Amino acid sequence: EPLRGLGYAVCATVPCAPRAIEEAAGTGPDLALVDLGPEGGADGLEAAERIGSRLGVPVVLLADGADEAGQTLFERAWTVPPFGYVLKPFEERQLHWNIQAALALHGRERRHRETECGLQERVELMQTVFDSMSEGVFVNDASGRRLLVNEAALEVAGPEEPRAVAEWSEQYGIYLPDGETLLPLEQNPLVHAFHGETTDWVEFFVRNPQRPEGIQVACSARPLKTSVNGLAAGVVVFQDITETKAAQVRLDETLNDLRDQRELMEATFNSIRDGIIVSDDSGEFLYANPAAREMLGDAYAARKDGRWLMKPTPFYYYPDRVTPIRNEDLPLPRAIFQGESTDDMDIFVPAGRAGQGIFVRVSGRLLVDKSGGTRGGVITLHDVTRQVLADEALARAFAQGRLEILDTILHNIGNAINSVTVGIETVRQGIADNRLVRRLSALADAVGAHRDDWADYIENDPQGQQVIPFITALAQDFVQENKRLTATVGRVSERAQHIADIVRTQKAFAAPGLSRKDVKLKDTIMDAVRVLQDSNRKRRIRMDIDCDKAPEEIRIDESRFHQMMVNLIKNAMEAIDQLVASGGIEGEPRISVRACADGDFVNIEVSDNGIGTAEQDTRALFAAGFTTKETGTGLGLHSAANFVIGSGGQIRLLSDGIGKGATAQVRLRVPPTGDSRKGSFRRVPA
Repeated sequence: EPLRGLGYAVCATVPCAPRAIEEAAGTGPDLALVDLGPEGGADGLEAAERIGSRLGVPVVLLADGADEAGQTLFERAWTVPPFGYVLKPFEERQLHWNIQAALALHGRERRHRETECGLQERVELMQTVFDSMSEGVFVNDASGRRLLVNEAALEVAGPEEPRAVAEWSEQYGIYLPDGETLLPLEQNPLVHAFHGETTDWVEFFVRNPQRPEGIQVACSARPLKTSVNGLAAGVVVFQDITETKAAQVRLDETLNDLRDQRELMEATFNSIRDGIIVSDDSGEFLYANPAAREMLGDAYAARKDGRWLMKPTPFYYYPDRVTPIRNEDLPLPRAIFQGESTDDMDIFVPAGRAGQGIFVRVSGRLLVDKSGGTRGGVITLHDVTRQVLADEALARAFAQGRLEILDTILHNIGNAINSVTVGIETVRQGIADNRLVRRLSALADAVGAHRDDWADYIENDPQGQQVIPFITALAQDFVQENKRLTATVGRVSERAQHIADIVRTQKAFAAPGLSRKDVKLKDTIMDAVRVLQDSNRKRRIRMDIDCDKAPEEIRIDESRFHQMMVNLIKNAMEAIDQLVASGGIEGEPRISVRACADGDFVNIEVSDNGIGTAEQDTRALFAAGFTTKETGTGLGLHSAANFVIGSGGQIRLLSDGIGKGATAQVRLRVPPTGDSRKGSFRRVPA
């Protein structure tokens, strides 16, 4: 009742210690009031101890101090850690003060315990963080004693406690960066920290039993101060920079190599005759060599953000000198913004070469990084002014004889059509008189007669037993025949395309320039041989092609060169026909084609063992309309001569006389190929 009168809520009142312990564990009271009177006795002390120590509930003891038994219990109570004592009889005010004091004392102890636990957790957390760091950490007092050290530091310094501060360099193997001189005491960052000084990123070399190979470290130090006693200790943090230093050395070497390569490339680009321009992905120029700036002249200066200004006058025209080229159609913008490559685009630049006008052949490519992203673009420029002007002059010269050219066109087309006709006739004969069809029809008749006893016929009849092998052989023959006809049709198709090429070439003949490109010499000669393959199949003429000493590629008007070779080889075949018809040929009929390099020229010889010619007729053979054949037009050799002489070369026909064969010698001047501007062609690898 006094407790309720004082405003406390009584959770439970129990008569014995076991019940008190059980009730306290269940209800969790804020305070337990234990009576140590005669009724409670020693059980009360036990209950107070278990409730206070084990359950963490503050306990206030009530004891009767008037009798001897009560006094004894009270003295024993000192061994129990209660939070208050009240002697009976008591005043309510005294009971109230003791209860409040017990609650306050218990709260303070709980807070102290929580604070202590929090500090312990922080210390453990800090140690965990330090031990997880890759950097080594030392905290030492001024006497050199370790206050704190992490695992990374122990891996380098070892577990041995430090001796005198003056012996640290020797004990830990701390050297100056040269790796030979021990670190002087006055340069030790920790010593500086003991004097209140700060040190940042000082490099040392450490070599000791823990690190016998030696490592390079970078060290920083700070003084550790307290608010009470001032300077307390020094903190050193260091990290292994061996790999970093090695990487820096490699980086420096790489940068030096790149610098050397850049200087070499710039020297190379600055010395070559072709122009080179490199831009970023926005079109802004990053580099242009002197040749490019000289070629483009004012046109190079009149550009902004990768675009050439189009007003008041365009700077770039197609080779006709009349049609302007839009900026987006130029090779560099096409490469950067459309991802398109450009090869050998001819452009006329009226403002180029100090305003004199220039023709340039431009190729463009997209620049990409390792991940495939766009970095920019690059173009190369080759001055083809002389070549274009020479081609135009040559075209104008040939324009004076257009009737002669028309006859030549008809002759060349006639050759091609004749080859097509031979190929078609071969296909027609193969289809009309096909022995395989007759064999298949006979097989069908034989099999049809035994449709009712097919199994017995195949198994037991001697003729029937040959059916399956016959079908197998017939199928293989059909495959071979199909291949032969397919190849013939393919050649007919190629010759039809050749006719189109002749027409296309001659249509462009009166244009300002002639079409030239880099072609593989041997492949082009072999193409001419294949055009005449079906015609030669009946003649059985042996063909020998030798280009081992010739250039691999030449820059030439491919279609007209091809027509020249067809005319020369066809003329040799017809010469053999004439000698065979007269019955005077000895040995195997043969034609040999040999090519070899000779400075800026390529020499080509087409030899045969045919009818030959009288010496006085060799020059006349190249005249328009002159022929020694009854059905000839006299335009084949004339067409070849026009092409050779128009290209700056020479042609002649050599023969020892009638019946002794002949050799057509062609000496062609070849301009530089696209892959080699300093030579006339690219050599065949040895």
